[in-house]
Amino acid sequence: MNNPSMNGLNTGDPNLGGLMGSLSMTNIVVSTIAYFVAAFYIKRYLVEMGIPKGMTRGMVVFVGAAVVSYGVSYLVGLI
Repeated sequence: MNNPSMNGLNTGDPNLGGLMGSLSMTNIVVSTIAYFVAAFYIKRYLVEMGIPKGMTRGMVVFVGAAVVSYGVSYLVGLI
């Protein structure tokens, strides 16, 4: 169980608590797609509201899309 050559990375055993077991390729792909879809719709919503283009609007789009992406990633991780 304790393999020092793995440097604490999880190789599929949930008791090791590492990073590799929680990141699957499906998780990364789905959360990336969710990020760009959310960014598109948030940006479109802000344009319809008349919010001028600038750093604040860009940060709102980025943070909103990142939150959606993290949420989708969490939900995919539960499956």
